[in-house]
Amino acid sequence: MSVSKYVKKELSHLGGGSATRVNVPPRPGLINLGAGDPDFDQPEFINKAVYDSMKEGKTHYAFSGVPEFRQAIAQYYKKFGYEVKDPFGQIAIESGGSQAIFRAFGALFNPGDELILPEPTYGGYSQPASYFGTKIVKAPSKKVKGIFRPDFDNIRKAVTSNTKALLFCNPDNPAGTVYTEDELRQLAELSIEKDIIIIADEIYVEFTWDNHVHKSLIGMKGMEERTLVLMSFSKTFAWTGLRAGFILGGPELMRYVGAVPTGICSMPVPFQYAAAKALTTKEGWDFVAMMKNQYYQRVKHFVKRMNEIPGISCPMPEGTFYTFPDISGLGISSAEFSKLLNEEENLRAASGSGYGPTSEGHMRFALVVPMNGIEEACNRIERCAKKHKK
Repeated sequence: MSVSKYVKKELSHLGGGSATRVNVPPRPGLINLGAGDPDFDQPEFINKAVYDSMKEGKTHYAFSGVPEFRQAIAQYYKKFGYEVKDPFGQIAIESGGSQAIFRAFGALFNPGDELILPEPTYGGYSQPASYFGTKIVKAPSKKVKGIFRPDFDNIRKAVTSNTKALLFCNPDNPAGTVYTEDELRQLAELSIEKDIIIIADEIYVEFTWDNHVHKSLIGMKGMEERTLVLMSFSKTFAWTGLRAGFILGGPELMRYVGAVPTGICSMPVPFQYAAAKALTTKEGWDFVAMMKNQYYQRVKHFVKRMNEIPGISCPMPEGTFYTFPDISGLGISSAEFSKLLNEEENLRAASGSGYGPTSEGHMRFALVVPMNGIEEACNRIERCAKKHKK
């Protein structure tokens, strides 16, 4: 018996999700630079905050999220130049970034609507879009000094009468781009001119390098009701398993986001109290600063080593803990190089082709192992590259 006739039709032809989100069986000696799961454990003060909240009986319904967490989020976004006027009407509490994506899409998209994604782009947007019958339209980016930057000519060409929204990741996964103020201004102008929503995935805001600074689009003139900010604690506080996140937007738009049914309370109440503590205490930001420093050292070292390998060119990312080197000088495809690294060197990485045709010839390495693992990974990459360079 086939059950396909009973199920939602969009489920039968879902697009592929993120290629890095697959379970990898334990393998002796494997260095996994594929998935962006921080190697830092959740700090003990967070574990204690969750436990203390449960012990204090903070385990009952909180239909709209606990006030302390909402207030902490509002206070946090002041650092990016945006004043949240109503923490209860402008914030939706989510169980991580993936649910934030799903709920935002659920609020916006009808079957046949179009979503523009600057390419290269993270693969985790495609399945939620397919589920809601949304067509993804790619707008290839351009390379400037080795870094992929938005190409506004291509973005404008991608806009049609069916375009509902544009989604961008800032700082960007996989390319490591941090959008400039001028690029954000052009996005704002495009949004107003073409009457479309901008979805800003800001999961990596705490990890910017050198003189690059994150700025938030929602605080720009005319953009409060045209922007949905998606945020997760998975990277900021190394909470990939705890599942914590939120959506931020203007009060009118957020009224519809809040109406998308995703459960009574999508993020467990004790976790919300712990998240509020993370956002508002020195312990929380000391932990972030420690991670940021270690990521920066890893990124600098990895970039230096890659640029010493014939056939590989690696720009310094402006943000995130990913590097996106160009391996086209090796004369082999990114998928083939990824396969060779896995089979011959016991090293897992993501091929650029998984982020769209624009990024063929690149590899994404998530630097989520300690420095000794980074050095060993560099040795394995160098050995494989020299062996197979054509």
